[in-house]
Amino acid sequence: MTGTGSGDGPADAAGGLVVSGGGSSMVATDELLAHAAMMRVLHTDSVVWQTQLERIRRLDSSPAPGWSSDDVGWRVFEAAAAIGDLEQLSGELADSLVGAAEGYGEAERMAELFARVSGAAAGQALARLLPLLVVMAIPLLTAGGLAWLLGRLGAGTGIGDGAGAGAGAKVTRGGGGPAGASTSSPARGGERTPAQAGFAGWLAKNPRALTNPLLVQIVRVLVSSIDDVGTGVVGLPLPLALALGDDGLRVLGVSTSAAGILWLARPFGPFRETGVAVRREGAASRATPPAGLGDLADRIPSVSETGPQVRIERYGDPAAPSWVVYVGGTAEWNPVAGDQPWDLTSNVAAVAEQGSGSYHAVELAMREAGVQPSDPVVQVGHSQGGLIAAQLAASGDFNTVMVATFGAPAGQVEVPPEIPMVQVAHSDDLVPALGGAAREVTDAGNAHLLVRREVYAIDEPPAHSPLPAHTLVNYRETGRQIDDSPEPRLAEWRSTLSSVVGGAPGESTLWHGSRLSAE
Repeated sequence: MTGTGSGDGPADAAGGLVVSGGGSSMVATDELLAHAAMMRVLHTDSVVWQTQLERIRRLDSSPAPGWSSDDVGWRVFEAAAAIGDLEQLSGELADSLVGAAEGYGEAERMAELFARVSGAAAGQALARLLPLLVVMAIPLLTAGGLAWLLGRLGAGTGIGDGAGAGAGAKVTRGGGGPAGASTSSPARGGERTPAQAGFAGWLAKNPRALTNPLLVQIVRVLVSSIDDVGTGVVGLPLPLALALGDDGLRVLGVSTSAAGILWLARPFGPFRETGVAVRREGAASRATPPAGLGDLADRIPSVSETGPQVRIERYGDPAAPSWVVYVGGTAEWNPVAGDQPWDLTSNVAAVAEQGSGSYHAVELAMREAGVQPSDPVVQVGHSQGGLIAAQLAASGDFNTVMVATFGAPAGQVEVPPEIPMVQVAHSDDLVPALGGAAREVTDAGNAHLLVRREVYAIDEPPAHSPLPAHTLVNYRETGRQIDDSPEPRLAEWRSTLSSVVGGAPGESTLWHGSRLSAE
């Protein structure tokens, strides 16, 4: 994959776009890269102009000593001198801009490498200290439990009562229904537990707590270091652990950590995968070809419990169509699988690369829509949907020709480097960090781009919203900003998209996936 994006870009403080990848070691704002490309073009044009002036100079028969200020030869000489200065200055400026971008990219990569190695070492050290920490924690937990029990008894409340509330009292979410209404089940969204209410109050006072780019970096390192705790438990040397990890052979990594979670939890009920089924929702409708990332983000379904999770568009000749598949994000956060495949179970199974329910539902929807293995497909998704889009491209089961992901934890997915791919990840969004650190690939044939933006660099995040930078609304706005960018590689990606979908209207269908009975 391309740049990991674990650090702030040079323009993140101003909320600008930062572009990396594409077979280049450069990391810079889209405007800086656009200016560097413009200087390169100007330098090349200057060389051409000099060649043309030389041809004109050869046509002049009057000798140089006889030139007057009005002679053509003198004018050509002045023009050649000016263009020579332009050629030199434009080349130097282009080199300076590229050098700055490469220098920042190299510094960022070294910082990320240091963070990953430090995280691995810390994980192994923690594993060796675990027995001591457990022994030390036993008396502290015992004392804490006794203090809590005595406090509850002294307050005259039952041990089973909610902390801080009288018997039968409920904490409700304001504005969640009719005045004074409350429900008995948090799953129905009408009641908040004291812990939930306390967290909401804390978040309202600290709206930037979960939108700090530094926290995003820390989470990415922690996620990537989970497997190192395991290697420390079994006594694997750190160099060997690094060689087997995400930056080496990838035998160990985020996917193996997620697989370990599944292995530990499934005997007790959570994270059990099921079969899935899909149905088309409503009749087909007319679709206009998407012109860029803004259009693609706009058409990703806003997933709800009962709404469609997948949108599929067909363009071109019915005998040889091209397709755009849009996949929405997570709708259900219960760790026990229910009817909704876009759930926490699919999240963990997808990261573990064990074939999530949502992944299989998208496969079924594509086949039901008529997508053939040889048909060109553009895969698009937000959050969990972006992870699925990347995994479908990596599988090779379909002829994926382009990929666009928004806020997806897809850094570990090995999409073929020749497939044009744009990953959009807000630097103040925690969710992409949950996919761990991506492997850096700067080979010339790599067509993957990473675009970052800090959404709340200036504006205050909304209160009571734990992950505002992750919302599809914000990613849609970033998509529109990318479409306005003059950066050459982003412009080329938009041009490629237009060539895939063509200019004629197509057909759109919506699909809803559901789980079958548990396996």
